[in-house]
Amino acid sequence: MATTITNSHSGKHRSDPEIEKYRLELNWTKILDKLKAAKVSEYVKFLDGEAQLEYYLQQYPLTDSRHIEQSRNDLIRIENLLKSGGSTRSFEGQCLLAKLYYAQARYDECLTNVNLAINSIPNDINEQPNRSSLLLAEIYALNGLLLEKKNEDLHEIIKSFDDSCKLSQTYYGAVEKTKNLSNDNLDIENSLIELAYQRLPLLHASNNNIKTAIEIFRSYIQNVHIKSLETMRQTLIKQYAELLLKCVCKGNYIPITISDEKNNKVNRRTSQSLFIPRDVDEEILLLLLLGQTSTLNEAVLDWQPEHEGQRERSHQAAYNILALLSIFLSRKQAFHIIADSCEQALRFSFEHFQTWFNYGLSLISSG
Repeated sequence: MATTITNSHSGKHRSDPEIEKYRLELNWTKILDKLKAAKVSEYVKFLDGEAQLEYYLQQYPLTDSRHIEQSRNDLIRIENLLKSGGSTRSFEGQCLLAKLYYAQARYDECLTNVNLAINSIPNDINEQPNRSSLLLAEIYALNGLLLEKKNEDLHEIIKSFDDSCKLSQTYYGAVEKTKNLSNDNLDIENSLIELAYQRLPLLHASNNNIKTAIEIFRSYIQNVHIKSLETMRQTLIKQYAELLLKCVCKGNYIPITISDEKNNKVNRRTSQSLFIPRDVDEEILLLLLLGQTSTLNEAVLDWQPEHEGQRERSHQAAYNILALLSIFLSRKQAFHIIADSCEQALRFSFEHFQTWFNYGLSLISSG
């Protein structure tokens, strides 16, 4: 029996509740399967275009410039689907077209749709969970990226990324708390949201606002109750450690206070013995050890050819953390810890010369 998706007398589209549920869960493959049996309408075309675009961008992130030429060819049909069905949901259609245009490096058209979307935000945007709120978070991230390309006002860029982070965090948190929704797809990387999280503290730091950058990074690291943030955890830990290494010394270090702990109490893992760094060295070491543990736990050990890409990415993530850890511990002459870390990394990086070379240097230095 075909799925029915029809227009109500009020002009709004009444879709299958199951499809709307899948949209909230970002489960695009289920939507594509269900639409195969749906009666053709403008809204079905829109849903088909949305699901195909989002599924495509999961495989080829729009922030990766290597995919621009491929996207210009692959997304022609999807663009036509969205244009033929996008009028049924003006705001969402504009958001999706903006993402499509950015993936194809059509930045002027992207900016036009970003502005149209921002000027037509629906009234129910604050109802949670709400698919439109995540799209708006992505639009704010796109706006920040486009403003950066044009060297616009830094405060406007920061505001765009800040709005993106707040909206996405609210969306993901709401979906995870809703019992009848699956959150299996929430940890799939969203390149726009991830970039907004990364750029926000770094822009504050580039504006000599180190204190705000540190506060933002700390809130990210401590916000462990949101599953989607776990996919960014390694990158954020690495960036925060780099910021502390480059820009912070004992003289300008901002210690973690008791009030910080109380404010973040609801977002943190509970523990009877919670370690709180007392100075910048302790915080850097804690970050790098957390990063190392994370990379080791998520290391790809399968040597089948189809896992080569994943294995290489896991090696690169581990090496990035190991390099920072080696720089930091070398200053403290803790070469035996570097040797232990290199030895652990060799479990999945033994084919890489640099890991062996660093391991040898650390053994020589530790005597």
